[in-house]
Amino acid sequence: MKLVIVGGSAAGMAAAAKAKRSGADEVVVFEKSRFVSYAPCGIPYYFEGLVKSIDELVYYTAEFFRENRRIDVRTEHVVREIDTSSKKVHALDKHGNEVVEEYDKLVLATGGEAVKPGIDGIELEGIHTIRTLEDGESLYMDARNAHNIAIVGGGYVGIEMAEAFIKMGKRIHLFEMMPHIMPAMDDEVVVPVEEEMRKAGINLHLGEKVEAFDGDGRVKKVITQNDSYEIDAVLLSIGVKPNVDFARRIGLKLGKYGIDVNEYMQTSMEDIYAAGDNVEVYNLITKKKDYIPLAPAANKMGRIAGENAAAGNRKTFPGVVGTSITKFMDMHIGKTGLSLKQAMENGFDAVAVDIQHGTRSHYYPGGKKINIRLVADRDSHAILGGQITGEEGVVGRINTLAAAITKGMKVEELSMLDMAYAPPFAPVWDGLIVAANVIQKKLA
Repeated sequence: MKLVIVGGSAAGMAAAAKAKRSGADEVVVFEKSRFVSYAPCGIPYYFEGLVKSIDELVYYTAEFFRENRRIDVRTEHVVREIDTSSKKVHALDKHGNEVVEEYDKLVLATGGEAVKPGIDGIELEGIHTIRTLEDGESLYMDARNAHNIAIVGGGYVGIEMAEAFIKMGKRIHLFEMMPHIMPAMDDEVVVPVEEEMRKAGINLHLGEKVEAFDGDGRVKKVITQNDSYEIDAVLLSIGVKPNVDFARRIGLKLGKYGIDVNEYMQTSMEDIYAAGDNVEVYNLITKKKDYIPLAPAANKMGRIAGENAAAGNRKTFPGVVGTSITKFMDMHIGKTGLSLKQAMENGFDAVAVDIQHGTRSHYYPGGKKINIRLVADRDSHAILGGQITGEEGVVGRINTLAAAITKGMKVEELSMLDMAYAPPFAPVWDGLIVAANVIQKKLA
């Protein structure tokens, strides 16, 4: 059995490795970048100097896969056509030579692409997005010589890169068209983050929409609904959309958000699977298809797609609850499930509580305050989501909530969860337990 995979990032290489272990005789991967199996989420730390070389963000090289996994990885190959009638993939290598590979099964792991608004000046030199390591290299070369940098978009990438640019000694203007940064989170949670960003010297332009860029060949100005600002470089971080170009061209069924796949990661064509940021996922809370482009899910989907393509449909991908974490300076910011506003938009009769609690026993030195927002459904008492900020203890608690939501736990069950206690790590009444007890009063 011969498997061809289009895309060599998270989902693509996970699919390739699992397919080979599951009995595929031959696996060929086409990747347009010169890197495979890389971590674009690490790019901010390259800018900060914590990662000394962009190559350190590669988990395994193409050579490693060829020599140790017997996977035929073709970097710097651009796929031009997929002929489903003859089951052939047509690509061009970096020299412009045509390469044609037949397949028995195909995995589309084309990922997502950065959203670029159709506004004046968008094609000026000096305007960047970050999706690949090459994108990171290009932005870094510009940023080194820039003094004023504009970030358009206040999501995870915008926040992480704002910190990185500040640590490079740059002056930052961050533009977010919504009233607050991180629109997927509740306003009450992100206002303290905004305060930290201002303290760090970032000029936040909230509720200020970018309408155009100006410059003579190279960007020199950001023009908004309110004013214009002199800048030297721009990072666009306004979101990701699924790369469904090939899926559309070959007639695969598309959903509201991306490629429509079943629980086996199989598309509407029996011999074609898809995984990663180009597909819709099943949201375990809303019970509906959703678009949540995050690396952990992409890797898992890739493994499922690779195994099923190679060995038949025997594993399923259950879905996600949408768990994420980031930081700005010393403040860690975690979210899982639905925010209060998302829960209400999805028809839940939702309630939320906010508490502040200690991360360790009050008498043990070094403890920090942690802010927890818990969201639950009034009717079923099911936990719908959580948002946590603080200087320590965020990731463990947000992961605990992710597990609780995945298993459909009610707040009463969370309040009785047998969580670890020792003064250096957590108080005897953990903040999650306290939040679960507090929200029960609202649900009564």
